[in-house]
Amino acid sequence: MLFYTLAFAVFLAFTIALVASVRNATGRKVILLAASYTFYGWWSVPLLAPLLFTTFLDYFIAQAIEAEQRDVQRRTLLIVSLTANLGLLGFFKYYDFVANAIGAPIAGVLLPIGISFYTFHTMSYTIDVYRREIPACRSALDFALFIAFFPVLVAGPILRAKQFLPQLQRRVELQFSPSILFLFLRGLAKKVLVADNLGSLIGIVFAKPHLWPSTVIWIATIAFAIQIYCDFSGYSDMARALARLFGFEIPLNFDHPYAAKNPREFWHRWHISLSTWLRDYLYIPLGGNRRYRIRNLMITMVLGGLWHGASWNFVLWGAMHGVLLIISKHMPRILFYYCLLLTWIAFRVHDFRAMFIAMKKFVVFDFDFSLAHRGLTGLYFITSVALIALFFAMPRNLDERLSRAPLAVQAVACAIIGAAFVLFWPNTSAPFIYFQF
Repeated sequence: MLFYTLAFAVFLAFTIALVASVRNATGRKVILLAASYTFYGWWSVPLLAPLLFTTFLDYFIAQAIEAEQRDVQRRTLLIVSLTANLGLLGFFKYYDFVANAIGAPIAGVLLPIGISFYTFHTMSYTIDVYRREIPACRSALDFALFIAFFPVLVAGPILRAKQFLPQLQRRVELQFSPSILFLFLRGLAKKVLVADNLGSLIGIVFAKPHLWPSTVIWIATIAFAIQIYCDFSGYSDMARALARLFGFEIPLNFDHPYAAKNPREFWHRWHISLSTWLRDYLYIPLGGNRRYRIRNLMITMVLGGLWHGASWNFVLWGAMHGVLLIISKHMPRILFYYCLLLTWIAFRVHDFRAMFIAMKKFVVFDFDFSLAHRGLTGLYFITSVALIALFFAMPRNLDERLSRAPLAVQAVACAIIGAAFVLFWPNTSAPFIYFQF
């Protein structure tokens, strides 16, 4: 059930109507939880089982950790929780990857959508309870809603209990405002008008990079950098708007990452909920900047790459970013952008032979500018170049400006956005890229 489908529109309208019709605070939470399980079950009812198991396990283990005074027992309980969660994640996400690497039979395990996100939700919760940074949640309803809240369930941002559980202490109230509308429209436009329309060119070029000159490889690489940003941040925008609709504030996940001046700043702006999670629960416990900084950075970034998927190209992508962070102090901005684009080739192209061909053409420019008779018009080449130009020309925070504009300006803006959707909605809309993670 994608955010921009008719099925979701019906689901959302029905959920809003139910919440509005119930005055009891607990009843409204029950409706949101039931809606969240319905939303997730729409993808696959059997795959609700890992989500429910994780919720049940950590609800009780966190309370046991809080009640236990002996450090050894507390640590044992935490290890049980982490082992169970990482075991589930590892089985569903990495079994085939490991089996293929060691030559074992491959079972074709179906990946539960969003498991990487909700596993990190609950792991951070039990770790924070263990560290005595937050109290264990006593309300099973509140904890279940924290894990399963449908706007963020399948593709984040990664929620922390300390961010979300306190908000459940107040009554769920529906909120309607221009800022919510334009935030959702911003995310929808990023996903449908930009990301999905760039997808055709990117897919065909990187499927057979040996057929294309360096010019096309460069354009496809820049297009993918824009596509993955608009696809993922578009989801995050829509998730934040939907959360606000029900009175919740979830964390900002992207803050204009391509305005970053260096790799360190980039990771302060890109997928913020993941980068801060890795910092707080992996990098700092390993020693952070105090000792073995280079080792800690590489371990963190390689595991961060592997979090994205069971494929060696994600390991390479994470390692490349680790190297960039290590040498970031000595890197001019233009070189950083050049290297950043190169990392996106590693992220996008899973086949190593095709990846290295694309990288070679990206690095060793062939000065072949002959684009005639290559079928590029049929690949939406002109449209893709126009979208790239539009992306860089679009003013920042346009949605915030429109939300403060006079009603007449908002009406005109909505009409223009609506016309753009009618004219440029792609024939086939792809699922969000981060659904596979």
